Amino acid sequence: MFWIENAVPLEYRDAIKEGVLMWNLAFEKAGFKNAIEVRQMPNDAKWGPADVRYNTIRWINTVDGFFALGPTRVNPLNGEILDADIIVDASFLRGLKQEYRSLVQPNQSQLTFSQLMNNPNLCTSGLGKQDVPGKDILPQLELPSQAIEYDLCYGMEAANQFALGSLALSFQNIMPSSSQMQNYIHQYLRLIIAHEVGHTLGLRHNFRGSTGLLPEELNNTDITRVKGLTTSVMDYVPPNLAPQNVKQGDYFPTVVGVYDKWAIQYGYTPIEAAHPLAERRFLEQIAQLSAKPKLAYATDEDMFDVDPDVNAWDNSSDVLRYSRSQLDNARVMWERLNKRYPATGESYSKLSELFDKVFLHYLRHTYFITKYIGGQSFNRNHAGSSSGKLPFEPVPVEKQRQALATLQKYIFAADAFNFPPELLNKLAPSRWMHRGNQVTMARLDYPIHDSIYMIQSLVLQELLSGDRLTRLRDIELKSKTGQALMLPELFDTLQNGIWTEVVQPNDTLQISSLRRALQRQHLKMMTSMVLRTTEVPEDARTLAWYNLRQLREKLNKTLSNAGKLDDYTQAHLEETRDRVNKALNAEIQSK
Repeated sequence: MFWIENAVPLEYRDAIKEGVLMWNLAFEKAGFKNAIEVRQMPNDAKWGPADVRYNTIRWINTVDGFFALGPTRVNPLNGEILDADIIVDASFLRGLKQEYRSLVQPNQSQLTFSQLMNNPNLCTSGLGKQDVPGKDILPQLELPSQAIEYDLCYGMEAANQFALGSLALSFQNIMPSSSQMQNYIHQYLRLIIAHEVGHTLGLRHNFRGSTGLLPEELNNTDITRVKGLTTSVMDYVPPNLAPQNVKQGDYFPTVVGVYDKWAIQYGYTPIEAAHPLAERRFLEQIAQLSAKPKLAYATDEDMFDVDPDVNAWDNSSDVLRYSRSQLDNARVMWERLNKRYPATGESYSKLSELFDKVFLHYLRHTYFITKYIGGQSFNRNHAGSSSGKLPFEPVPVEKQRQALATLQKYIFAADAFNFPPELLNKLAPSRWMHRGNQVTMARLDYPIHDSIYMIQSLVLQELLSGDRLTRLRDIELKSKTGQALMLPELFDTLQNGIWTEVVQPNDTLQISSLRRALQRQHLKMMTSMVLRTTEVPEDARTLAWYNLRQLREKLNKTLSNAGKLDDYTQAHLEETRDRVNKALNAEIQSK
């Protein structure tokens, strides 16, 4: 029995009730009909929400909490859950503005892509904060120390995902007060409640839950309202934004998934067994189904590995295709922002905030794509399972090549970030000063070069990190001949894509400022490998040396054959050649 606290706003009570009752479908698999009931706490109740005799869904208001909490009280002798309460912060639905320009501030310039994208504020879920990777890098949410004993879910990124979906709806002329927007809010809150109820029932996060459907099935409601949009509501699910020219389906799951039903069946089916050994045999029969793809499981600590299917805020069984569609969506959003914002009488600072939200969306899906290069699936299957899979399975080489091609198109290409000057000149900061929001005294215009350079540098650093290069080298031994992305191919693909103007010069050679910055970053990373100032495998150092020699030959040929170059390009190419020469001729002290 769950009670909806009387402090919950009237307009949200139906969504909360539906979110709780979604689990009754799972309990039917365990042999229970209407296992969960929901009642409204009366205004004249003689008990309080903290009363251990009542499982209560509570509603709180903070300025910047952005979290949901599903604590339980458990019998320490046998693990039985005695009491459960859910706390939801109203900040989720306020859509408070969030400034993402801080992503390019100096104090975060040394963060890796993974550290930026895997914000430990997303959850603690069974991990103490001291156990979460990156715990000292991003600011921590101020919560009582005892809160980390429970499942602290979502965080600021959940609010950002919600706001991004709202923005996408606004481009379809859906107004905040419309029934469509109210349905969007209803689906979102219902999912949050269903997720938190799952925690109170004993379930952990499952970040493979989003891999149940193909990308083309996500907006087919005939499928999603029967099978579920995900295999588990215990994943962190983003708004399901349809690709361009595809009819929009449900934004969030409307039913629990097949994994949820299976987990409840395992945990709650009554077993009439005279001895624990007989009970174990019954449970093993259920557990043997774990090798089925729809029952795949990966929880919080698995997110920090290199499996491209294990992410927060992704969707579909083909994350690469899904992320490509979302990068296209982001580009369309930027176009529409330029055409439609701000409305007459609105501040230009609103446009700047929305531009940043779309930029972070672009950044996140870029990160998902990088996980394919040198990626590998980690399966929890036991020996002899029906799937026949071994614990580790490298990403197919064709998928890795597709990911590299996608990054070249959306990140490294000369036209990857082709914003019109009109849009860039609209990106003004807020000049409104009030308590809690001080007016910035730094530069007022949008740092577009810094933002684009940041995302390009992060991707390049991620692809050429010592960890990834070591993993790629190891995967060569784990794969059959010709079925691994080898280090030479990675190095050649990046160099040819980043230095296209030099590798394949044309009659009107002119290198833009964005391309020059990207090329300098690539050169910096290659020379660091050659000069042994960074930790990478020895084969990578040799390839970096080899690539620099090839680049020098192309630079010499380009500079000798090119006609009149603009000063930027001439200086850039000559300085690059000089730096390459010095790196190749340097006296290196071997480590």
